[in-house]
Amino acid sequence: MKVKLALLIICILTISCGDKPKEGPAEIYYGEDICERCKMIISEKDFAAQYKLSNGKYVKFDDLGCLFYYMEEEKESISNIYVVDYGSKEWIDGQEAYYVWSEKITTPMGHGILAVKNAQDAQVLAREEKGKYLGGLKAASSWVLDNNSGDHD
Repeated sequence: MKVKLALLIICILTISCGDKPKEGPAEIYYGEDICERCKMIISEKDFAAQYKLSNGKYVKFDDLGCLFYYMEEEKESISNIYVVDYGSKEWIDGQEAYYVWSEKITTPMGHGILAVKNAQDAQVLAREEKGKYLGGLKAASSWVLDNNSGDHD
């Protein structure tokens, strides 16, 4: 009986301590990882983006424009989107971010889009860069697709 109880406890501990899905953004290896859409090397954190699919796979991009186009083209089951806040250089939730476009902003693929953590800072940045405040994720994605911002295909 003690052996069965010990085996049961070991099984329960093994199951409860097993690998859990990673939370948050995946590590990007700058200078090594490849953008899923344009196939360029991801080299600048300021403009990187990624999303996580419901199956746990991460899809990485070198430019926010590549993220927007790929999301539209693929229509995959996206569970999380991560972008880099231009001010803090930290990963933030892409669905909660605000976006700015300016032709003065040089990004890897020429889309000229930045992500910002809050709306007020995004509006200030748009004025400073003589650009356009795009709003949240859906509005920014629609604007990029409608304006072919920097599309190289």
